[in-house]
Amino acid sequence: MKKPDIGVGIGLLVLSVWVFWKSYQYRQTVIYIYGPNLFPQLLSMILGICAIVLIIRAIQGKALSQTEHIDRHGFIKMLIAIALCIGYLLLMQVIGFAMGTCVFLFTLMAFLHQQGIVKRVFSSVVVALMVWAIFRYFLVIPIPTGMLSFTF
Repeated sequence: MKKPDIGVGIGLLVLSVWVFWKSYQYRQTVIYIYGPNLFPQLLSMILGICAIVLIIRAIQGKALSQTEHIDRHGFIKMLIAIALCIGYLLLMQVIGFAMGTCVFLFTLMAFLHQQGIVKRVFSSVVVALMVWAIFRYFLVIPIPTGMLSFTF
């Protein structure tokens, strides 16, 4: 029996129940069969199932015996990536979703050493425009326009 796996499993199970419960606070619309709470509920159920499987495997003794250590270089890279994500959230409010996403994706790909500047520019622009179009035309969800609201 691996105590860390049981502890993590219980923590994830509590998190999944909390997310499922909090998702009921979203207002339901009468237009659609599904509402904004569908996706969080679905993810919380998947997380709960995975947590239960982790707990059961740990109790049965089928948990992985190998423990991994945190690499200092990898940990610093992870912290920088998290800082980039926070910067992206702040930047998006100022320059808007489309431009902020382009800048964020380009910067993240450069940080992760994606080869070729043309690939970085093309990928960041295409992904940002595709996600923007999905939110704007398919989901009809307003996204931040920032001070460049005249562009999109």
